[in-house]
Amino acid sequence: MAISLSNVSFAYHYPKKNTPKYVLKDVSLDISLNNEFITILGHTGSGKSTLVQLFNALLQSNEGNVEVFGKQISKNKKNKLKEIRKRVGLVFQFPEYQVFEETIIKDVMFGPKNFGLDNPKELAEDALEKVGISKELYEESPFMISGGQLRRVAIAGILASNPDILIFDEPTVGLDPLGKKELLKMLKVLNEEYNKTIIIITHDMEVVAQVSKRVIVLSKGNIVFDDSKENLFSNEELVNKFGLDYPNSIKIMKQLKERLNIDLDIYQYSIDDCYNELVRSVGHNE
Repeated sequence: MAISLSNVSFAYHYPKKNTPKYVLKDVSLDISLNNEFITILGHTGSGKSTLVQLFNALLQSNEGNVEVFGKQISKNKKNKLKEIRKRVGLVFQFPEYQVFEETIIKDVMFGPKNFGLDNPKELAEDALEKVGISKELYEESPFMISGGQLRRVAIAGILASNPDILIFDEPTVGLDPLGKKELLKMLKVLNEEYNKTIIIITHDMEVVAQVSKRVIVLSKGNIVFDDSKENLFSNEELVNKFGLDYPNSIKIMKQLKERLNIDLDIYQYSIDDCYNELVRSVGHNE
């Protein structure tokens, strides 16, 4: 198992006498290297960002056990964290917080250099090619390119060290529809062709619909759902209870089913899927 949490609790302030105010409480889950594509949902304050920072030991639990690639992470143990952070890469929500070098190529080379990898320039160029940054931009300042390009550079900076797991905190925030589509397509390629396990924190149900294989829902520091997107969206009681939403494809199919009074499987996750289900129900001529 790549990442394993067992009865993990975390508080940013952990007083010796009083009961801590837990951000995460009694969390247990396992994440494998078997090409997982996970989305993590939950309202602000539910513990999503705290949870993923436990995955690469940026934070360390107060209670319970965290194991990353077989190494137990604990505040009470002296851990060699460099190898863990090489294998579990975290891309923050705001890429401008993550880049700092004077040129794009230097910025992306920083990770491989820091981890002592051979040929850091080649690794950086390969990562930039994977995320679609052209060679003409390599010597440009990362702060002089578009927001979408900057996000790709931040991803390349993590990807250059060849992590097994890539974590993204709200990667589509601020992107226009085309930028969002291209980013999700790139992440699917990393997952399916380069065998990376992808974990995304998001509030965007379109992201869940388009790319997710597994959904984890947090509420008040607890995991309240851990299963497929199909089982999430088909559970209307759970969706309503935790204040979640449906992707547009399901909303449209719901409305069509009600207005036209036809037999439709409303749980579709793309325009093509919606079209095919409509054809199945009413035929091409209709």
